[in-house]
Amino acid sequence: MKKLHPNQLLGEEGLHLFASRVLNVGIAFHPTGPLDAGVDGFLELRDRETGEVRAQYIAAQLKTTDHLAEDNGETFVFRPDQRDLDYWKNANVPTILVVIHRKSGLICWKSIQSYFQVPEHKHSRKIVFNRQGDALTDESAPRFAALVSEFARPGMIVPSVRSAEHLETNLLRASFPFRINLATTELNMADVRKALLLRDEFPPNDWIIHDGRIVSFRDLEDPLFERACEQGSVDVIETEEWFNSDDEVTKLLFVQLLNRCLGERTRERLVYDRFKKYFFFKGKLKKRDKVVYTFVDRHGGGRRSVVTEHGKRADGGGPSYVRHAAFYPQFMDIDGDWYLSVDPTYHFTRDGFLEYEYAAERLTTIKMFETNSNVRGHLRLWRALLTEQGDMLRYEYPYLSFEAVDPLAHEFGVPDELWGSREDSETIKARKAGQIEFDL
Repeated sequence: MKKLHPNQLLGEEGLHLFASRVLNVGIAFHPTGPLDAGVDGFLELRDRETGEVRAQYIAAQLKTTDHLAEDNGETFVFRPDQRDLDYWKNANVPTILVVIHRKSGLICWKSIQSYFQVPEHKHSRKIVFNRQGDALTDESAPRFAALVSEFARPGMIVPSVRSAEHLETNLLRASFPFRINLATTELNMADVRKALLLRDEFPPNDWIIHDGRIVSFRDLEDPLFERACEQGSVDVIETEEWFNSDDEVTKLLFVQLLNRCLGERTRERLVYDRFKKYFFFKGKLKKRDKVVYTFVDRHGGGRRSVVTEHGKRADGGGPSYVRHAAFYPQFMDIDGDWYLSVDPTYHFTRDGFLEYEYAAERLTTIKMFETNSNVRGHLRLWRALLTEQGDMLRYEYPYLSFEAVDPLAHEFGVPDELWGSREDSETIKARKAGQIEFDL
């Protein structure tokens, strides 16, 4: 009497579950049938807008199971036979391994070629799946297109896929007082600073001097400015009227005043380099080898190392250099609203204070290994710090504040995989080693 083995029923159930799920993604699945030598079928890419197909395939091997090995709720492991691995690696089309958990309906997939390009994976049969990141969802369509693009020959067209994406911006909306104060002075900047020091050990720097007048959002009739300007000459004007004048010099002066206010707002944590024209975190390294900034933003809690030691000097007297998180500021007027553009970069010192003589070389190298996620993390850090509000324990600077700009929704997203080429193992190894420096 002929019988159907339970494994046959399990595999058939998994095949139907996968075929149904992948159709929901908008991709056709063609099973190989009984002549299965190493793959169970082929996914055929399809343009979801036009329905057009161009015979562009991904080979798929399905493994249906009731038990996920080494499952910790976040990841699990699958170990295929070595013969299967050799077969898949030699394929001339992209090949994916699909693991189907029958009880929960979870379907996860991995690109065999991409996974085993990573050096530490090459000599192992263990394939680690991430329940969330590797799940078969609507977001898998652009990732499938990315796999085909890696095998594409010149002139080959990959079907377009709609993938919603949120575009992060490096702009922060700036707010400042409605009125600005001006007063006549016969002093230059150095003399004004000396006059302020007579009243305050740490006087503010959020003022400028132009054409014999001191300009500030602060009240110039305050005793602090008693010796810095002629008290009877104080004039108050509308801020918008001042920077919207036809005189371009006036707008430049306004930007200069905003930059001075930015420096005053961040003076406890940041230093402004007048020559390089960027702000960077102070290097207060004593007992620890790094400075960490902890914050809470719309993404939740965050923790970033903003000053870190790297390497060792030949004489054993400390680190080779210290890296500081930094950014270039640029204020700009967009349709009548003022924004601060934040351009992340890095500052390098020998000991947290003295400039590092090979800073340019270090910056060039670090930019080679920096990825989009590094830049996004860096922007998140600056966005959190600059929009930080005062509380019972923290002084709220009153003359300049910032508001985060919401990400811009765009229905046509480009998956990161489509930007990258298939790098050789040495390049992958070097890029991964370079990432050790990043904690942003």
